Amino acid sequence: NFSFAHTLANDATTEGNETLNIKLFSDSSRSTQVGTTSVVTITDTSKTPSYTISPSASTINEGETLTTSISTTNVAADTTLYWSLSGTGITSADFSSGSLTGSGTVDSNGDFSFAHTLANDSATEGNESLNIKLFSDSNRTTQVGTTSVVTITDTSKTTTYNISPSATSINE
Repeated sequence: NFSFAHTLANDATTEGNETLNIKLFSDSSRSTQVGTTSVVTITDTSKTPSYTISPSASTINEGETLTTSISTTNVAADTTLYWSLSGTGITSADFSSGSLTGSGTVDSNGDFSFAHTLANDSATEGNESLNIKLFSDSNRTTQVGTTSVVTITDTSKTTTYNISPSATSINE
């Protein structure tokens, strides 16, 4: 009699059940099988994580507050995730509160949220697209979930001054 053991990896990938065939051979080239093949079903207990980014609005005006909710499934509670805000022309000056990067900790329901107030900057710059991204690493190199895009409506109007004399010429 002899025995051997293997520990199966918990690979955190949903792939369905797998079948493991165990065979015994009498030669080192493994061409002469002895005994019958023993079949073991490996039950897949892994679940692929998913991530959803849900901003409170798809279009928002300057001066308003945008709350972003993160919802996950199959992500352990107390997992830290990292987010970033970007887009053409998007800088920290676009916000009167909140930063361009940050992190959140997944609660027991798989959720967390963060908020930003958009600056009413009084500069006419046109509408801007704000990209909200979520990452699994602090270096923000491994994106998880799909980028969510919010349109920032430019409510600022550049002040213009019109000088309108009562006449184009005048006598002394």
